Amino acid sequence: MTGYKGFTQEWMDAWKEKIAGSKEYKEIAKDWEGSVSITVNADPSKNVPEPVYMFTDYWHGDVRDFFICDAAKAQEAKFIMTGDYARWKQVAKKELDATKALMQGKLKLRGDLTYIVRNVKTINKVIDLLTEVNTIFPDEG
Repeated sequence: MTGYKGFTQEWMDAWKEKIAGSKEYKEIAKDWEGSVSITVNADPSKNVPEPVYMFTDYWHGDVRDFFICDAAKAQEAKFIMTGDYARWKQVAKKELDATKALMQGKLKLRGDLTYIVRNVKTINKVIDLLTEVNTIFPDEG
């Protein structure tokens, strides 16, 4: 099984493929509209020298854009999630529930939290599919 370096375009492509190929996701996400950007704060001690900005876009069960972007593009998303590398790694390894992390302030969200809560199954499925990607984390590679 090929491993993908976490928080790279290649890794995002693998994640997008998992989501696009999931019938369960298509069903759960049929009401979801909008883009989500993910910002991973820099952590030089963990081999993340610069912040990483990822832009993801979903529309009624379809997966649209999925790419590494700049800070300006990240700010255009309907939902902007920001957190430290260590937190995102915990989410990607299923050691931390993303919704709980938001509620506890371990991850920050800009956008409509009630919409997120109403669509929590969609978010959980997207993250479940991420955990299926064989990820080589920057501080492990």
